[in-house]
Amino acid sequence: MTRTVPVDCLEGKVKEIPELTIETIKRMEDMTWFTHAQIFDDLIIVAQKETACYILKTEAGLVVIDGIWPDKRVFDEIIRSIDEVGWDSKGISMFLMTHGHIDHVGCGKWLKEDSGAKTFLSEEDDKLRLFTPHEDGRSDSWKEFEIDEYISGGDMIECGDRGIYVISTPGHTKGSSSFIFPVHENGEKHMACLFGGATPPRGDEEGRELQRQSVKKFMRIAGEKECDVALTNHTVFDCGLERIAYSRVRISHLPNIYVLGTDGVQDFCRVFERII
Repeated sequence: MTRTVPVDCLEGKVKEIPELTIETIKRMEDMTWFTHAQIFDDLIIVAQKETACYILKTEAGLVVIDGIWPDKRVFDEIIRSIDEVGWDSKGISMFLMTHGHIDHVGCGKWLKEDSGAKTFLSEEDDKLRLFTPHEDGRSDSWKEFEIDEYISGGDMIECGDRGIYVISTPGHTKGSSSFIFPVHENGEKHMACLFGGATPPRGDEEGRELQRQSVKKFMRIAGEKECDVALTNHTVFDCGLERIAYSRVRISHLPNIYVLGTDGVQDFCRVFERII
């Protein structure tokens, strides 16, 4: 299983907004290629060509955020990445989902069955998940487990030595959630923010306006909480595969590419405004 960055990700062009095409969707369903990196003392990113998830190490166990795709190969890659950095892959205690689409609920069935992880999703998007019609050629395993706790904006998910703050950011879906949580680099604390639903719904003007207001709210709260790290769950929004490739070979004296500073995080989040 190769770990190099696909050639089609290395165009060397500066773009104003990410390009989202039919080919993007096809790459989202390709589970033949993965990569991962430990990007903070307590955070791993795992990705395939288009979609990413995170594993956060806490005193209450490992927290997986998003699940990429309903395919056991995703679960296997998550476990492999945890083992590779020397953490205990049997210690997964929670599974958080930003929203109820197939490419974020993903491999939750195996996470739940293997570790008994407590699952978190908004109630609105659990309904979306369960009532999404079957599509030929796609597994329905992402609907085959229960949500243990429904989350809402303003919740603090307690994880032992830290909390994960929930922001309700409807638009992409009615129940999309975003998260803010602390991470550490050589023991130094940083605040990370993850916007949960990046694109506005197609052909839905009400949803588009909800998305616009959610981006504004997310940026405001990220500023108030002094977030200096920006994360995404789709690699197209942050040159994600290139950032992972850098992190895999980074020498200790070089900067952490995920630390943008508070102003940098605000600048980064404007990509979500541009695509509305």
